Amino acid sequence: MTNGDRIFEARVVDDTVSLHVDELCQRLRIERQWIVELVELGALEPFGGEEPSAWEISLTDVPRLRAMSRLVVDLGVNLAGAAIILELVEERRRLLQQLRWSGVDV
Repeated sequence: MTNGDRIFEARVVDDTVSLHVDELCQRLRIERQWIVELVELGALEPFGGEEPSAWEISLTDVPRLRAMSRLVVDLGVNLAGAAIILELVEERRRLLQQLRWSGVDV
């Protein structure tokens, strides 16, 4: 293993596989403040404590965080805008799935 290779420690808490907030930030190359702002916006729900330094983030949130990071970095969208965009994309996906389950050709 070279210095560039890094193993991150995922944990299982209450049947949820998670990463510590600092490990997640390092993996996604984002600042912890982003996570704090997303929690304040209601776009992310960490667990593990009240202080950001104790937060655990579910691995199921990683793709959303990665997508928000791309929106902010690549397209210049602010963090609140990125959270809204992802919420709308996810809602559209859910609605399309409901239509398909109902037999509507979309």
